[in-house]
Amino acid sequence: MTLAGSKTHIHGVLKSSSEDFIVEEIPLYEPCGEGEHLYLHVQKTNMSHEHLIRHIATYFGVKKRHIGSAGRKDLKAITSQWVSVHLPGQTVSVPDSIGGIKICTHSWHKNKLRAGHLMGNKFTLRLREVLKENFNCLEQRLQALQRNGLPNAFGPQRFGNKNDNQFVGQYIITKEWDKVIAVLLAGTDRHHELADAGEFQNALDAWPFGQPAQRNILEALARGKSAEQVCKTIPHTLSKLCVNAFQALIFNEVLKRRVAANSFNTIVEGDLVWKLDGGGRTFEIALEEVGSPEIVERSMQFLISPSGPLWGSKMRHPSADIERMEQEVLDGFGVTEEHLIGMKKFAEGERRPLCVPLKNTAISLEKDCVSVQFDLPAGSYATVVVEALLTGDL
Repeated sequence: MTLAGSKTHIHGVLKSSSEDFIVEEIPLYEPCGEGEHLYLHVQKTNMSHEHLIRHIATYFGVKKRHIGSAGRKDLKAITSQWVSVHLPGQTVSVPDSIGGIKICTHSWHKNKLRAGHLMGNKFTLRLREVLKENFNCLEQRLQALQRNGLPNAFGPQRFGNKNDNQFVGQYIITKEWDKVIAVLLAGTDRHHELADAGEFQNALDAWPFGQPAQRNILEALARGKSAEQVCKTIPHTLSKLCVNAFQALIFNEVLKRRVAANSFNTIVEGDLVWKLDGGGRTFEIALEEVGSPEIVERSMQFLISPSGPLWGSKMRHPSADIERMEQEVLDGFGVTEEHLIGMKKFAEGERRPLCVPLKNTAISLEKDCVSVQFDLPAGSYATVVVEALLTGDL
Protein backbone atom coordinates (compact mmCIF):
# COMPACT_ATOMS: atom_id res chain seq x y z
CA MET A 1 0.00 0.00 0.00
CA THR A 2 1.27 3.48 -0.86
CA LEU A 3 0.20 6.45 1.25
CA ALA A 4 -0.29 9.91 -0.19
CA GLY A 5 2.98 11.80 -0.38
CA SER A 6 4.81 8.71 0.83
CA LYS A 7 8.20 10.33 0.28
CA THR A 8 7.25 13.33 2.41
CA HIS A 9 8.09 13.14 6.09
CA ILE A 10 5.90 15.54 8.03
CA HIS A 11 7.10 17.08 11.26
CA GLY A 12 4.74 16.72 14.18
CA VAL A 13 5.04 16.38 17.96
CA LEU A 14 2.87 14.01 19.97
CA LYS A 15 2.33 14.07 23.74
CA SER A 16 3.44 17.62 24.47
CA SER A 17 0.99 17.26 27.36
CA SER A 18 -1.40 14.63 28.68
CA GLU A 19 -4.29 16.42 26.95
CA ASP A 20 -2.68 15.54 23.62
CA PHE A 21 -3.23 11.80 24.13
CA ILE A 22 -6.71 10.73 25.23
CA VAL A 23 -7.72 7.06 25.35
CA GLU A 24 -11.22 5.75 26.00
CA GLU A 25 -11.68 2.02 26.44
CA ILE A 26 -14.43 0.40 24.35
CA PRO A 27 -15.76 -2.36 26.64
CA LEU A 28 -16.65 -5.81 25.44
CA TYR A 29 -19.72 -5.80 27.69
CA GLU A 30 -21.39 -3.65 30.33
CA PRO A 31 -21.74 -4.80 33.97
CA CYS A 32 -25.09 -6.48 34.57
CA GLY A 33 -25.83 -4.68 37.86
CA GLU A 34 -25.48 -7.61 40.26
CA GLY A 35 -22.76 -9.94 41.53
CA GLU A 36 -19.77 -9.75 43.85
CA HIS A 37 -17.41 -7.80 41.59
CA LEU A 38 -17.62 -4.01 41.83
CA TYR A 39 -17.02 -2.47 38.39
CA LEU A 40 -15.55 1.03 38.38
CA HIS A 41 -15.32 3.22 35.29
CA VAL A 42 -12.24 5.28 36.07
CA GLN A 43 -10.27 8.11 34.51
CA LYS A 44 -6.60 8.71 35.27
CA THR A 45 -4.08 11.30 34.11
CA ASN A 46 -0.33 10.64 33.82
CA MET A 47 -0.63 7.56 36.02
CA SER A 48 0.84 4.10 35.45
CA HIS A 49 -1.26 0.95 35.48
CA GLU A 50 0.58 -0.23 38.58
CA HIS A 51 -0.32 2.94 40.49
CA LEU A 52 -3.95 2.63 39.38
CA ILE A 53 -4.23 -0.91 40.72
CA ARG A 54 -2.34 -0.11 43.93
CA HIS A 55 -4.54 2.89 44.78
CA ILE A 56 -7.78 0.98 44.23
CA ALA A 57 -6.58 -2.11 46.11
CA THR A 58 -5.49 0.02 49.06
CA TYR A 59 -8.75 1.96 49.23
CA PHE A 60 -10.95 -1.16 49.24
CA GLY A 61 -8.57 -3.15 51.44
CA VAL A 62 -8.02 -6.02 49.01
CA LYS A 63 -4.94 -7.63 47.46
CA LYS A 64 -3.93 -6.51 43.98
CA ARG A 65 -4.85 -9.92 42.55
CA HIS A 66 -8.48 -9.15 43.39
CA ILE A 67 -8.44 -6.23 40.95
CA GLY A 68 -9.32 -6.96 37.33
CA SER A 69 -8.75 -4.92 34.18
CA ALA A 70 -9.15 -5.50 30.47
CA GLY A 71 -5.90 -3.82 29.45
CA ARG A 72 -3.10 -1.45 30.35
CA LYS A 73 -3.35 2.17 29.27
CA ASP A 74 -0.66 4.70 28.41
CA LEU A 75 1.21 6.51 31.18
CA LYS A 76 1.50 10.03 29.76
CA ALA A 77 -2.13 10.45 28.76
CA ILE A 78 -5.69 10.94 29.94
CA THR A 79 -7.22 7.48 29.90
CA SER A 80 -10.55 5.96 30.90
CA GLN A 81 -11.30 2.29 31.45
CA TRP A 82 -13.18 -0.24 33.56
CA VAL A 83 -11.64 -2.08 36.51
CA SER A 84 -13.25 -4.65 38.79
CA VAL A 85 -12.83 -5.23 42.54
CA HIS A 86 -13.78 -8.55 44.12
CA LEU A 87 -15.89 -7.68 47.18
CA PRO A 88 -18.03 -10.74 48.00
CA GLY A 89 -20.85 -10.03 50.43
CA GLN A 90 -19.81 -6.43 50.97
CA THR A 91 -21.74 -3.21 50.70
CA VAL A 92 -19.40 -0.33 49.98
CA SER A 93 -19.57 3.41 49.50
CA VAL A 94 -17.92 4.46 46.25
CA PRO A 95 -16.25 7.89 46.34
CA ASP A 96 -15.94 10.36 43.47
CA SER A 97 -12.17 9.88 43.39
CA ILE A 98 -9.43 7.66 44.79
CA GLY A 99 -5.85 8.91 44.93
CA GLY A 100 -6.28 11.23 41.96
CA ILE A 101 -8.34 8.66 40.04
CA LYS A 102 -11.75 9.97 38.98
CA ILE A 103 -14.63 7.50 39.43
CA CYS A 104 -17.01 8.22 36.55
CA THR A 105 -19.60 5.56 37.35
CA HIS A 106 -19.86 2.14 38.97
CA SER A 107 -21.96 -1.01 38.97
CA TRP A 108 -21.74 -4.71 39.88
CA HIS A 109 -21.07 -7.83 37.83
CA LYS A 110 -20.84 -11.57 38.36
CA ASN A 111 -17.36 -12.10 36.89
CA LYS A 112 -13.93 -10.55 37.28
CA LEU A 113 -12.81 -8.28 34.45
CA ARG A 114 -9.92 -10.02 32.72
CA ALA A 115 -7.21 -9.07 30.24
CA GLY A 116 -8.57 -8.87 26.71
CA HIS A 117 -12.19 -8.24 27.74
CA LEU A 118 -12.47 -5.14 25.57
CA MET A 119 -13.48 -4.34 22.01
CA GLY A 120 -10.72 -1.81 21.56
CA ASN A 121 -9.85 1.79 22.32
CA LYS A 122 -10.95 5.19 21.03
CA PHE A 123 -8.09 7.67 20.61
CA THR A 124 -8.10 11.44 20.38
CA LEU A 125 -4.60 12.72 19.61
CA ARG A 126 -3.21 16.19 19.04
CA LEU A 127 -0.16 16.67 16.84
CA ARG A 128 1.73 19.89 17.50
CA GLU A 129 4.05 21.90 15.25
CA VAL A 130 2.46 20.61 12.02
CA LEU A 131 2.63 23.06 9.12
CA LYS A 132 -0.78 23.95 7.73
CA GLU A 133 0.27 23.07 4.20
CA ASN A 134 0.79 19.45 5.33
CA PHE A 135 -2.75 19.01 6.62
CA ASN A 136 -4.19 17.72 3.33
CA CYS A 137 -1.47 15.08 3.10
CA LEU A 138 -2.24 13.89 6.63
CA GLU A 139 -5.93 13.76 5.81
CA GLN A 140 -5.31 11.65 2.69
CA ARG A 141 -3.04 9.28 4.59
CA LEU A 142 -5.65 8.80 7.31
CA GLN A 143 -8.30 8.05 4.68
CA ALA A 144 -5.99 5.49 3.06
CA LEU A 145 -5.41 3.76 6.39
CA GLN A 146 -9.14 3.55 7.02
CA ARG A 147 -9.74 2.24 3.50
CA ASN A 148 -6.90 -0.32 3.36
CA GLY A 149 -6.35 -1.20 7.01
CA LEU A 150 -3.48 -0.61 9.41
CA PRO A 151 -0.35 -2.78 9.38
CA ASN A 152 -0.66 -4.18 12.90
CA ALA A 153 2.90 -3.54 14.08
CA PHE A 154 3.97 -3.41 17.70
CA GLY A 155 4.74 0.15 18.78
CA PRO A 156 8.01 1.35 20.35
CA GLN A 157 6.59 1.11 23.88
CA ARG A 158 6.64 -2.67 23.48
CA PHE A 159 10.45 -2.58 23.47
CA GLY A 160 11.10 -0.54 26.62
CA ASN A 161 12.47 2.89 27.40
CA LYS A 162 15.95 1.97 26.13
CA ASN A 163 14.64 -0.01 23.13
CA ASP A 164 16.56 -3.08 24.28
CA ASN A 165 14.02 -5.43 25.88
CA GLN A 166 13.86 -7.46 22.68
CA PHE A 167 17.58 -8.18 22.77
CA VAL A 168 17.43 -9.29 26.40
CA GLY A 169 14.60 -11.61 25.37
CA GLN A 170 16.55 -12.97 22.41
CA TYR A 171 19.59 -13.80 24.54
CA ILE A 172 17.45 -15.38 27.26
CA ILE A 173 15.96 -17.69 24.63
CA THR A 174 19.34 -18.56 23.10
CA LYS A 175 20.91 -18.85 26.58
CA GLU A 176 23.66 -16.34 25.83
CA TRP A 177 23.91 -15.26 29.44
CA ASP A 178 26.89 -12.93 29.09
CA LYS A 179 24.98 -10.96 26.45
CA VAL A 180 21.89 -10.75 28.69
CA ILE A 181 24.02 -9.19 31.43
CA ALA A 182 25.79 -6.86 28.98
CA VAL A 183 22.52 -5.45 27.61
CA LEU A 184 20.94 -4.96 31.05
CA LEU A 185 24.02 -3.18 32.42
CA ALA A 186 24.76 -1.09 29.30
CA GLY A 187 24.78 2.70 29.48
CA THR A 188 26.95 5.79 29.62
CA ASP A 189 26.62 6.91 33.25
CA ARG A 190 29.35 6.39 35.83
CA HIS A 191 27.67 3.31 37.35
CA HIS A 192 27.46 1.76 33.88
CA GLU A 193 31.17 2.43 33.32
CA LEU A 194 32.03 0.82 36.66
CA ALA A 195 30.07 -2.28 35.72
CA ASP A 196 31.75 -2.41 32.30
CA ALA A 197 35.15 -2.22 34.01
CA GLY A 198 34.28 -5.20 36.22
CA GLU A 199 34.03 -3.10 39.42
CA PHE A 200 30.77 -4.75 40.36
CA GLN A 201 30.61 -3.78 44.03
CA ASN A 202 31.38 -0.14 43.25
CA ALA A 203 28.81 -0.21 40.46
CA LEU A 204 26.24 -1.69 42.86
CA ASP A 205 26.94 1.05 45.42
CA ALA A 206 26.37 3.69 42.73
CA TRP A 207 23.42 2.04 40.97
CA PRO A 208 19.94 3.66 41.27
CA PHE A 209 17.58 1.85 43.64
CA GLY A 210 14.77 2.05 41.09
CA GLN A 211 16.38 -0.71 39.01
CA PRO A 212 16.20 -3.82 41.20
CA ALA A 213 16.95 -6.32 38.42
CA GLN A 214 20.26 -4.63 37.58
CA ARG A 215 21.14 -4.37 41.27
CA ASN A 216 20.47 -8.08 41.76
CA ILE A 217 22.71 -8.84 38.80
CA LEU A 218 25.54 -6.72 40.18
CA GLU A 219 25.24 -8.26 43.63
CA ALA A 220 25.50 -11.76 42.13
CA LEU A 221 28.46 -10.72 39.96
CA ALA A 222 30.23 -9.22 43.00
CA ARG A 223 29.80 -12.60 44.73
CA GLY A 224 31.50 -14.37 41.82
CA LYS A 225 28.46 -16.19 40.46
CA SER A 226 28.50 -17.58 36.92
CA ALA A 227 26.70 -15.74 34.15
CA GLU A 228 23.89 -18.31 34.11
CA GLN A 229 23.48 -18.12 37.90
CA VAL A 230 23.47 -14.32 37.66
CA CYS A 231 20.65 -14.38 35.11
CA LYS A 232 18.54 -16.54 37.43
CA THR A 233 18.20 -13.46 39.65
CA ILE A 234 16.21 -11.67 36.92
CA PRO A 235 12.52 -11.63 37.93
CA HIS A 236 10.32 -13.94 35.86
CA THR A 237 7.99 -11.03 35.01
CA LEU A 238 10.87 -9.07 33.46
CA SER A 239 12.16 -12.10 31.55
CA LYS A 240 8.67 -12.76 30.19
CA LEU A 241 8.29 -9.09 29.19
CA CYS A 242 11.58 -9.24 27.29
CA VAL A 243 10.76 -12.54 25.58
CA ASN A 244 7.43 -11.04 24.50
CA ALA A 245 9.36 -8.06 23.09
CA PHE A 246 11.55 -10.43 21.09
CA GLN A 247 8.43 -12.12 19.70
CA ALA A 248 7.19 -8.65 18.72
CA LEU A 249 10.48 -7.83 16.99
CA ILE A 250 10.20 -10.91 14.76
CA PHE A 251 6.53 -10.21 14.06
CA ASN A 252 7.36 -6.66 12.98
CA GLU A 253 10.08 -7.95 10.65
CA VAL A 254 7.65 -10.40 9.02
CA LEU A 255 5.09 -7.61 8.71
CA LYS A 256 7.65 -5.36 6.99
CA ARG A 257 8.19 -8.03 4.38
CA ARG A 258 4.45 -8.44 3.81
CA VAL A 259 4.03 -4.66 3.49
CA ALA A 260 6.89 -4.54 0.97
CA ALA A 261 5.17 -7.32 -0.97
CA ASN A 262 1.85 -5.42 -0.73
CA SER A 263 0.24 -8.46 0.91
CA PHE A 264 -0.16 -7.48 4.57
CA ASN A 265 -3.92 -7.12 3.97
CA THR A 266 -4.28 -9.84 1.31
CA ILE A 267 -4.76 -13.58 1.85
CA VAL A 268 -2.15 -15.50 -0.16
CA GLU A 269 -1.29 -19.18 -0.53
CA GLY A 270 -0.06 -20.67 2.74
CA ASP A 271 -1.59 -18.08 5.04
CA LEU A 272 -3.23 -18.91 8.32
CA VAL A 273 -6.27 -16.62 8.26
CA TRP A 274 -7.21 -14.66 11.37
CA LYS A 275 -10.91 -14.15 12.10
CA LEU A 276 -11.12 -10.54 13.22
CA ASP A 277 -14.72 -11.11 14.25
CA GLY A 278 -14.14 -14.54 15.79
CA GLY A 279 -12.23 -14.17 19.04
CA GLY A 280 -8.78 -14.54 17.56
CA ARG A 281 -9.15 -17.90 15.87
CA THR A 282 -7.15 -18.84 12.79
CA PHE A 283 -8.07 -21.20 9.99
CA GLU A 284 -6.63 -22.57 6.76
CA ILE A 285 -8.24 -22.10 3.38
CA ALA A 286 -7.96 -24.26 0.33
CA LEU A 287 -5.72 -23.09 -2.50
CA GLU A 288 -8.69 -22.62 -4.82
CA GLU A 289 -10.27 -20.19 -2.31
CA VAL A 290 -7.28 -17.83 -2.34
CA GLY A 291 -8.30 -14.78 -4.35
CA SER A 292 -11.93 -15.86 -4.55
CA PRO A 293 -14.57 -13.10 -4.48
CA GLU A 294 -15.76 -14.24 -1.04
CA ILE A 295 -12.29 -14.11 0.55
CA VAL A 296 -11.47 -10.79 -1.11
CA GLU A 297 -14.76 -9.30 0.10
CA ARG A 298 -14.27 -10.55 3.67
CA SER A 299 -10.76 -9.07 3.66
CA MET A 300 -12.03 -5.72 2.39
CA GLN A 301 -14.66 -5.68 5.16
CA PHE A 302 -11.95 -6.47 7.76
CA LEU A 303 -13.63 -9.69 8.79
CA ILE A 304 -10.43 -11.65 8.17
CA SER A 305 -6.71 -10.92 7.93
CA PRO A 306 -3.54 -12.85 7.17
CA SER A 307 -1.69 -13.62 10.38
CA GLY A 308 1.92 -13.36 11.47
CA PRO A 309 4.02 -15.27 14.00
CA LEU A 310 4.45 -14.74 17.71
CA TRP A 311 6.91 -17.60 17.86
CA GLY A 312 6.72 -20.39 20.41
CA SER A 313 6.52 -24.16 20.57
CA LYS A 314 2.72 -24.21 20.32
CA MET A 315 2.32 -21.63 17.55
CA ARG A 316 0.41 -22.81 14.47
CA HIS A 317 2.55 -22.78 11.33
CA PRO A 318 1.43 -21.54 7.92
CA SER A 319 2.53 -23.37 4.77
CA ALA A 320 4.16 -22.87 1.36
CA ASP A 321 6.20 -19.71 0.78
CA ILE A 322 4.73 -17.98 3.83
CA GLU A 323 6.10 -20.67 6.16
CA ARG A 324 9.51 -20.50 4.49
CA MET A 325 9.63 -16.72 4.81
CA GLU A 326 8.66 -16.73 8.49
CA GLN A 327 11.22 -19.46 9.23
CA GLU A 328 13.89 -17.49 7.40
CA VAL A 329 13.25 -14.46 9.61
CA LEU A 330 13.46 -16.59 12.75
CA ASP A 331 16.66 -18.29 11.57
CA GLY A 332 18.23 -14.88 11.12
CA PHE A 333 18.09 -14.41 14.90
CA GLY A 334 19.75 -17.75 15.64
CA VAL A 335 16.69 -19.30 17.27
CA THR A 336 16.20 -23.07 16.87
CA GLU A 337 13.33 -25.45 17.58
CA GLU A 338 15.13 -26.46 20.78
CA HIS A 339 15.17 -22.82 21.89
CA LEU A 340 11.43 -22.53 21.21
CA ILE A 341 10.72 -25.56 23.39
CA GLY A 342 12.84 -24.09 26.16
CA MET A 343 11.06 -20.71 26.07
CA LYS A 344 7.58 -22.12 26.79
CA LYS A 345 7.79 -21.05 30.44
CA PHE A 346 7.76 -17.47 29.15
CA ALA A 347 5.60 -17.75 26.01
CA GLU A 348 4.02 -20.70 24.22
CA GLY A 349 3.45 -18.91 20.92
CA GLU A 350 0.41 -17.73 18.98
CA ARG A 351 -0.61 -15.83 15.84
CA ARG A 352 -1.48 -12.14 15.43
CA PRO A 353 -3.37 -10.40 12.60
CA LEU A 354 -1.16 -8.53 10.16
CA CYS A 355 -3.91 -6.05 9.29
CA VAL A 356 -6.55 -4.45 11.53
CA PRO A 357 -9.31 -1.94 10.83
CA LEU A 358 -8.97 1.74 11.64
CA LYS A 359 -12.52 2.92 12.30
CA ASN A 360 -14.40 6.15 13.02
CA THR A 361 -11.58 8.35 11.78
CA ALA A 362 -11.69 12.13 11.88
CA ILE A 363 -9.08 14.81 11.43
CA SER A 364 -9.28 18.57 11.86
CA LEU A 365 -6.95 21.53 11.71
CA GLU A 366 -7.17 23.52 14.93
CA LYS A 367 -5.53 26.76 15.96
CA ASP A 368 -2.34 25.25 17.34
CA CYS A 369 -2.49 21.57 16.37
CA VAL A 370 -3.97 18.85 14.20
CA SER A 371 -6.55 16.73 16.02
CA VAL A 372 -6.86 13.09 14.95
CA GLN A 373 -9.49 10.59 16.11
CA PHE A 374 -9.79 6.86 15.42
CA ASP A 375 -10.76 3.54 16.97
CA LEU A 376 -8.39 0.56 17.15
CA PRO A 377 -8.94 -3.06 18.21
CA ALA A 378 -7.44 -4.26 21.48
CA GLY A 379 -3.70 -4.86 21.25
CA SER A 380 -3.05 -2.39 18.42
CA TYR A 381 -0.96 0.74 18.84
CA ALA A 382 -1.93 4.36 18.25
CA THR A 383 1.77 5.24 17.90
CA VAL A 384 1.89 3.06 14.78
CA VAL A 385 -0.92 5.15 13.28
CA VAL A 386 0.95 8.35 14.09
CA GLU A 387 4.16 7.05 12.54
CA ALA A 388 2.29 6.12 9.36
CA LEU A 389 0.67 9.56 9.19
CA LEU A 390 3.90 11.48 9.70
CA THR A 391 6.32 9.40 7.67
CA GLY A 392 4.15 7.72 5.06
CA ASP A 393 6.13 4.57 5.86
CA LEU A 394 4.37 1.32 6.76
